[in-house]
Amino acid sequence: MSLDVRTGPGNAAVPVAVLLYPGCIFFEIALAAELLARLGCTLRYYSPDGRPHQASLGACIAPQGAYADLARESGGLAAVLVPGGDPGSIIPQQLATPCLRAAAERGVLLAGICAGNLVLASAGLLSGRRGTHNYTSEHASSEAVSFTAQFWEGLAFERADLVTDEGARLITAQPWAYVSYAAAVARGLGLLSEAESQAFRAGHQKSYESPELAR
Repeated sequence: MSLDVRTGPGNAAVPVAVLLYPGCIFFEIALAAELLARLGCTLRYYSPDGRPHQASLGACIAPQGAYADLARESGGLAAVLVPGGDPGSIIPQQLATPCLRAAAERGVLLAGICAGNLVLASAGLLSGRRGTHNYTSEHASSEAVSFTAQFWEGLAFERADLVTDEGARLITAQPWAYVSYAAAVARGLGLLSEAESQAFRAGHQKSYESPELAR
């Protein structure tokens, strides 16, 4: 995949946090992280206790700090990326709630994908907002739908690949929408124009079956 996007000093040193937790799937936010780094952002990783994180792709990530450090972050943080996976290790104890609420209060862009949306919902950050998630009978077991229903109360659900609630500084995406997710985050931070965002999505969704590549 090519990252044919604009770069330059005007985009430099935009701090973006990535919320890591045991069982999270790094792949879902990997393209977003790659794109944002290419655009000059500084990626900061945080784990529940600040200890090294064994990522789903096999790499060991050395975090910049713990969730408590993220809650105290005052360095102009622009966004928090929340990957999916199995957030059962952090939701029952509400481990991520203080840092996510603190970020929301500061107007930081919150971007969840797959179960990352559940993490945001469990922190009470989706109530009264527009968003999407895959904990529906269309995509999840009846047990999962029933168990998570409490977290979606107050959400204006949209059956969509991705929803951007600009007023709430909030992005929620389905797990298969990782390309659109990456583009939406960059667009939400003002690092890509709408035309560049569309071109990025198109460039990462090419197929030999598409008209422009058909022979």
